Order: sequence, then C-alpha cells, then structure tokens
Amino acid sequence: MQMKLVVTLFILSFTSLCFSQNTGMIVGKIMDNELQNSPLIFADIAIKGTSIKCNSDLTGLFVLENLKDGAYTLICSFVGYETQKINVTVISGQSTNVKLGLNASTVSLLELASIASIAQKEDKTASIIN
Repeated sequence: MQMKLVVTLFILSFTSLCFSQNTGMIVGKIMDNELQNSPLIFADIAIKGTSIKCNSDLTGLFVLENLKDGAYTLICSFVGYETQKINVTVISGQSTNVKLGLNASTVSLLELASIASIAQKEDKTASIIN
C-alpha cells in the first residue's frame, strides 16, 4: 500500500513537470500623453516579426501570453497617434510589465490638403460610375 502511494506520487509529479510550460508573458498599459494619461482603448500591440498581436482593453491594459524566453520588440499604435516601439525581455515563469504613453501625431496642412484632394477625386470617380 505504501509503495503504491509512492509510485502514484512520483508519476503525478513527473507528469506535471513534463506538461509545465516554459513561457512568460508581457503585461502592459497604454496611456494617452495628450489627455493627462487617460487609457487608450483598443490600441494595437504587436510583436515585431511575428503574427502575435492584441488590443488594449477599456482600461488600456493588454496581455501577451505564452511567449518563449528572449528579447522582443513591441510595436504599439493607435489611429491619430505616433507609433512607438519598445524592447522587452521575456523570462519564463515571469511577467514583464510595460507602461507607455503615446503622443498624438501631427499632420501638416500640406498633407491634409493632399488627403482631401484624393478624397474629392475618389468621390467624383464614384459618382461617375453610379
């Protein structure tokens, strides 16, 4: 009876070690530098060179899970704001915490005029087709 218990405990501990993952995670918060550090809702966060990405929630929080050990470059973007890149290191079994703020991007009057001109041309083309 004692031997069965020892063998069962050994098997359970061995299988738990075999199935444990050697991954870490990145947890962060994205804030708006222009509006007194209010959260940026649904900002895009991606890891450069991979298809791994997520969005921030209603409080600006995001989580990237199941990442192998190593150095990564996060690309954080939001419409109307400057894209920011940040280097992070992930260690298995730990969470790497990131907090960053994005600045509103500036558009010159020349860029705005060219965007408006393109939009007008597309609108005229669409009305001719219809």
